[in-house]
Amino acid sequence: MRTFPLKLVTIIADEALERKLVADIKRLGAKGYTVGKAHGEGAKGERISEWEGENLRLETIVSESVAEKILTHLASEYFPNYTIIAYLSDVAVLRGDKFV
Repeated sequence: MRTFPLKLVTIIADEALERKLVADIKRLGAKGYTVGKAHGEGAKGERISEWEGENLRLETIVSESVAEKILTHLASEYFPNYTIIAYLSDVAVLRGDKFV
């Protein structure tokens, strides 16, 4: 079975940012994405009430160059103003043409 090496960009952010984040990653070259709810605890502690909203996990599989564009954009436009986490993973996918 043939697989294709690509990058998985994962973004954890406040759900209020979903539309803006999706528009940004698509504009930067992502062909698709998956969004789900996320919860946990980090350096700023744990959310303790529903009125604070929920976090989302946005994932997209992209080429290395698109991943770099997305992470650079997040670092300059989101990190200074929002509580947001982003990380990059190597993945091997089937049907690589669907992602680039």
